[in-house]
Amino acid sequence: YEISLGLVGSEMCIRDSWRNVMLTLHLTRGNYYEGVYLRLPATPGEVGEVFSWLDEVDTEAPTKIIDVVSNIPNLHRYMYRVDIDSEGVLGKLQKIAAMTNEISGHQRDIVTGALDAESINGLDDIISVIERVDEYAFIPGITCDKELGGYLVESGYMDFPERVKPYLDYQGIGAEYYADHGGAYTNKGYVLH
Repeated sequence: YEISLGLVGSEMCIRDSWRNVMLTLHLTRGNYYEGVYLRLPATPGEVGEVFSWLDEVDTEAPTKIIDVVSNIPNLHRYMYRVDIDSEGVLGKLQKIAAMTNEISGHQRDIVTGALDAESINGLDDIISVIERVDEYAFIPGITCDKELGGYLVESGYMDFPERVKPYLDYQGIGAEYYADHGGAYTNKGYVLH
């Protein structure tokens, strides 16, 4: 049995509609993987309906997130197993959902890398990264040290005579820059604070 708030139809329809979902949580209680989906932001009535269903599963165990579907591809890594019953957690999740609804695709690419580049220790850190998205640089198409090294040389950030460029160790140049400056590679580019 599954209540699918904000989603309509069978499980197949649910999965098809997730492509447009900003933030959907799969919640459960206890050690069960049977659960319910909650699309955020949600109204108090929708949240109440989900928690009523969870009460039928288990009234003693904490409510846990066991899966996250989001337009931020790696967000699930930082929300997995969060205890929703803790004070203020649901409000923070609602805020994250609202914030991810408002940012552009380009900003989502930046947030994806920034989450991996920063030390994320909870929902407050996720909120902080999203709020500071404009503080990050994004270089599209740079997904590894070798590409970063090539970019640094070809863009003139690191100056070398034209005659030595074919002999440069672009991977080494990129690795050294990455080690000194940090950041994160994503499948769409390099993000740097």
